[in-house]
Amino acid sequence: MNKLPLLVSSLLLAGCGLIHAAETTLPGIVLTHGQLRARFTDNSPRLNSAGDEVLPGYSSVAALIEAGQRRNVFAPAGLNYEMCSTVPRLGKLADKWNAPRVAPLVMTQVDEHTVRYTQDGAETSGLNVELIYRLGPDHIDLTFTTWPIADIESSHTFWASYMLFVQNTSLYLRASLQGDPQTRWWELTSAGHNGEGDGTYFRPVDPAGKRWDEFLVDNPVLRQAVFETPASRAATLAAGFKAGRLVSFDNFYFGFVDDHVFLTIFRKPTDGYFAPRLSASGAQALRRPAWDFAIESGPQRAGERRTFEVRFVYKPYAGLDDLLQEVARFQSGAPSSSGR
Repeated sequence: MNKLPLLVSSLLLAGCGLIHAAETTLPGIVLTHGQLRARFTDNSPRLNSAGDEVLPGYSSVAALIEAGQRRNVFAPAGLNYEMCSTVPRLGKLADKWNAPRVAPLVMTQVDEHTVRYTQDGAETSGLNVELIYRLGPDHIDLTFTTWPIADIESSHTFWASYMLFVQNTSLYLRASLQGDPQTRWWELTSAGHNGEGDGTYFRPVDPAGKRWDEFLVDNPVLRQAVFETPASRAATLAAGFKAGRLVSFDNFYFGFVDDHVFLTIFRKPTDGYFAPRLSASGAQALRRPAWDFAIESGPQRAGERRTFEVRFVYKPYAGLDDLLQEVARFQSGAPSSSGR
């Protein structure tokens, strides 16, 4: 009897056991709901598998995996709470741009679908914060509440979303630009990581009736660099993009990870506003776009609470109408079609 197939099978089973064991020892809290599995981490140091080094201070969503796709949509840094500052500057870490990554951060599991984070404003840069992530069957909801330790004129908070090996690094949104006030659909890109994350290159697009693969009209690798260069800027302009600056947008944008859409929706806040940011290459490799956003908030008295709400939808792309229905439901506060 040939024992080789049995040996191979045994090795494969042993390998599966090792993989399973490794998964159970990864840091953080793992939640599942519907088609999604997500892993949440605090800002303790963890492994950067891409750079073979310690990845310090990144918190929030380290992994998001859809059952049918079976791969993490995020690069090692994940979707993380990156920056916080106030005017005037406050707190022990007032001079650190990445204070949320340095100050103590408390992470707790609230229930089978919810993780809560808190951070003391005195220990960071002036804002007490509470972040609540709720995992739905095809989305993650973020409820972000701030209250300053003293009266402030304004605050700035920032989330970095490091995506992993996407073919189409652009974002799509309805917006008006400086010097072009009409609200229309734009494709938003950058020529590479520029240190500021402004991503200020736009070209018109009509998303109606398009399949997911029809949004990609040129190869971004041929025009982007890891870091923006004069050549990558020239190639971006030659591809039909123009430099521009957002004046306003309709509080949502979306991008593609293969045939899945990553849709970010903001519920318009009472005070302050959301601002999209994009660097269409990461600092380490091409096709790791940073689909980021910031919250700009105005005057706030000590202890005054403000809440901001964001939904990250991740599912197979089912067309523009489906996407716009998702936007309308969340922005209006109405229940979704699946009752979530």
